[in-house]
Amino acid sequence: MNFLVPAALIGLFAAAIPVIIHLLNRRRFRTIKWAATSFLLKASRESRGKKRLKHILILACRTLAIAALIFAVARPLIGNWLGWGGGSVETVVLVLDRSASMETREGDGSPSRREAVVNRIADAIKNMGSPRLVLIDSASGEIQDVPSPDVLPELTSTQATDTQADIPVLITKAIDYLQETKPGKSEIWVASDLQRSDWRPDDSRWLAIQSGIEALPTKTSLRILASGSEISPNYSLELLASRRIEDDLLLDLKISRSKGQSETSIPLTISLMGARSTDPERVTISGQELRLQKRIPLGEIKESGYGWVGLQTDNNPRDNAVFFAFGEKEPVYSWLVTEDPSSEVAGYLQRSAAPTGFDRFSCEIVSPVQTTKINWSTASLIIWQAPLPTGAVASQMAEFVKSGGSAIFYPPEEPSTEAILGMSWGPVINAPDDEFFINGVWTRDDGPWQDGQTGTPLPVKELRSIKRRSIQGDAATLAEWDDKSPLLVRQIDGAGTAIFVGTLPDDRWSNMEYTALHLVANQRMIQLGTDRLHAGYRAIAGSEKSQTQDEEIRSRLDSFEDYEPSLGPYRSGVYRLGERTVAVNRPNSEGDLERVNEESLDKLLEDTPYSLFEDTKTKDDLISEAWKAFLVAVLLFMLAEAILCLQPRPSVAPVTNPSPAS
Repeated sequence: MNFLVPAALIGLFAAAIPVIIHLLNRRRFRTIKWAATSFLLKASRESRGKKRLKHILILACRTLAIAALIFAVARPLIGNWLGWGGGSVETVVLVLDRSASMETREGDGSPSRREAVVNRIADAIKNMGSPRLVLIDSASGEIQDVPSPDVLPELTSTQATDTQADIPVLITKAIDYLQETKPGKSEIWVASDLQRSDWRPDDSRWLAIQSGIEALPTKTSLRILASGSEISPNYSLELLASRRIEDDLLLDLKISRSKGQSETSIPLTISLMGARSTDPERVTISGQELRLQKRIPLGEIKESGYGWVGLQTDNNPRDNAVFFAFGEKEPVYSWLVTEDPSSEVAGYLQRSAAPTGFDRFSCEIVSPVQTTKINWSTASLIIWQAPLPTGAVASQMAEFVKSGGSAIFYPPEEPSTEAILGMSWGPVINAPDDEFFINGVWTRDDGPWQDGQTGTPLPVKELRSIKRRSIQGDAATLAEWDDKSPLLVRQIDGAGTAIFVGTLPDDRWSNMEYTALHLVANQRMIQLGTDRLHAGYRAIAGSEKSQTQDEEIRSRLDSFEDYEPSLGPYRSGVYRLGERTVAVNRPNSEGDLERVNEESLDKLLEDTPYSLFEDTKTKDDLISEAWKAFLVAVLLFMLAEAILCLQPRPSVAPVTNPSPAS
């Protein structure tokens, strides 16, 4: 237990006064044996034990009353989140989670999780006697001395952002600071909503955190102040990809909701170059999320532009809008590597990547020995219908995919024993005579064979194959044959995607050319690969790309909300940074609802004692004084002592008149 006036605890020595008086009183009398009183002592020997117990209780009540009075003068601290506070703590290092998810509110008019915890921490620091407060916020990562707890809620470094937190890095910074400055008795407070994507439980740095806290020169307490223990109703909007296609801008969007499964219609507002739609489009969501593509006509906009898409305001205003920016129309390049450049299969695959009438789309055919012609930096899609690459070409392919490019592999005619991205081809399997391989199940809401924008499924059920090649490796199966062997497999590496298809658009293999499934798959993969080429117009809040460089000057182009220059790098929006135009959005991982629980924290901090304090939604302070309770204890002890000191009423024997002598 700690106190605001610890010096007053010296007065606890006064609690020994009743004991000293008792001992001195026992020495004031001398015992003298007197034969005439021996019969009285014998008569009272039976009640001596009860009297001794009574005297001990009286002495204890007097001692405890004095001790409780001293405790009240010392002003002990207690709180609903932090338990017993610490007036003797010299330094508190506050790690503050300022990620977008911390802006969630419990309801209309209530403060956000960030606002609530900052205000309560400020009150707690004041009640602790205002020890030194050091702030490390998740957006800037900078270490800052806070001159007074009163200014904590007003600091720029405690305001709302659209960034993501890296809790292991922040705690490591706090440990390093304490190791370097050695400020005496200290505590580390981590204020967060325990979002899993921010806490990164799989990060190897947690082992270093355990050893780092243990190695600090003074024993340091770790307190985790968890807010948002319950999920609040909320809708969020994410931008998955954006690309310019001819005179339209195509946006891949995802709408998620934290609660509810019923079908709901919600308005979607679009702003382009400052002009906002007057009649919001309504979209219907059923379930937890909805993925949709929004095509925005650009009209007379021939060069660059910008805008935003937004939902109506709800319990988290920071996740209701996404921002986009785009440049001029650019050529779309694809490359086809095939065993036989003159075959019909090569023609089918080439036309699927560069359809007639799409002048900006091109697809050049090369053989496996001509791959030096490929311009990996400008390619959107690599189609590979040959034995898998090896050596330097395999490394180029892996790097291309990792950087955000798209690759789609079709089975070669010749055997292929190589592997790439953890995947390889198995043997060719022929269907029995007069039978076909047919599709079993496939993923209709994700991947290159997902349903169209109107929900119409692709003709995957119509696919018939008499020859296929098995796909081997650990990856996500998006479509299966009827015997549950993989037909369409996806491997994600870094920012890019690779697809493996188990058959060919060739009459000797299947009727895929008739179903046009290869056309849809290739075009959708081109869209994904082209997205990386437009990445120069996009940035994540708080990232290096969202910061000004050299002598750049920042200005905000969109009018979605008031511009706060000090928060510019950490807020979503469309910004002009010198000659650059960048649409800044929050990380999509901030929409993740999964939290780390106490069991997970026990594993992360296995050998480190810590305290977890959940937000109970009470209005009590983090830390409050408990001196009133000790004054009540003083009264109770004094009352008990008075009751014990009461003497029992003596019993009077009845007087009887003697009978007259006979």
